[in-house]
Amino acid sequence: MRPLARGLAFHMLTLFGIRVRIHFTFILLFVWLAVLAPDMGSSALLLTFVVVGLLMSVIVHELGHALMARRFGIETRDIVLTPVCGVARLDGYPKGMVELAIAAAGPLLNLALAIVLFVGLTVAGLPPLGAGAVVDVPSALQWLLVGNLLLFALNLLPAFPLDGGRILRSALSFAMGQERATKVATRLGMVLAGLLGLAALIPWQFGVAFNLFLFLTAFFILVGASRESSLVKTLQVLQGRRAGEAMMTRCERLAPQDTIEWAVRLLLSTTQRQFPVVDGWGRVAGEVDRDRLLESVTRFPSDTPLLELMNRDPLTVAEDCDLLDVLRDLQSPARALWVVRDHELQGMLTADGLSQFVEVCRRLRHRDAGASSQGL
Repeated sequence: MRPLARGLAFHMLTLFGIRVRIHFTFILLFVWLAVLAPDMGSSALLLTFVVVGLLMSVIVHELGHALMARRFGIETRDIVLTPVCGVARLDGYPKGMVELAIAAAGPLLNLALAIVLFVGLTVAGLPPLGAGAVVDVPSALQWLLVGNLLLFALNLLPAFPLDGGRILRSALSFAMGQERATKVATRLGMVLAGLLGLAALIPWQFGVAFNLFLFLTAFFILVGASRESSLVKTLQVLQGRRAGEAMMTRCERLAPQDTIEWAVRLLLSTTQRQFPVVDGWGRVAGEVDRDRLLESVTRFPSDTPLLELMNRDPLTVAEDCDLLDVLRDLQSPARALWVVRDHELQGMLTADGLSQFVEVCRRLRHRDAGASSQGL
């Protein structure tokens, strides 16, 4: 599986240079386990072992995606763990066989873990599969085996945003193109979400916590499928477009010697939230945003130059840079990219500005398509 708010996830560990974060909603999983624990008749230690083991299995699954992506030159920003899935956030948008290989790597690692556990239990003379409570180490290992088999099987369901949906999309894209293939996979994802939502209304013997899990899974699949559909449409619009086409050329600028007082006055006179700090040669020397300026009002004298508080590492992109290459850097509404030509500032790119550019392009495409059909 694969966007989640970064501020809602906390750093857990780093593996192979990839940060692993845990989402705050993960506490719901522990609430569910706490409800199930009395019925399972398990000790706290063994239950903790199973939980940690399944958590590690999900991490291995996402590392499979991340390390396979690295083989194709695509890095992973981080891995975020939630109660119903793991999300490997890639710095790229793989297609075709590359997407297929990346999507398949995660479930295959879960299958490999299940095989190792099966062989280990069999060699030890213990039944590899069982349906009992977690009462001893063998039963805990049985639960881990079943858990990895479920991770393998569920992720291969042919519906977005599950890995099976990505595999299906990559296979169909050879025959019908990326956009139509995505429509098929996302619609299957929405159908699956609907079925899981209906299943969540049924009083299962596993208790209310299981119904909550089904509901959260359905919600995750529905949101993921909708986002993927929107993302692919955006990628289609931005294909071949350059940063200079989408930038806002009218943006207020500040100089390193400008004071906080002057910057705040400028802030009050415009809706702009990010400001480039430009030197005498027109080069971006730094940047300040609305929050930084408001914070500085109470921390520094009003005549303090911006040179002392600006961010000295602004993100700049060339005017002829492909928009698809900078899309990831605009995920945050508070982020701005400064478009330059020969190091001289030409304009700015923001998430809102890019969304507006995409919407205009979509409407123009729709108009042109309508005109063409009328002409026929």
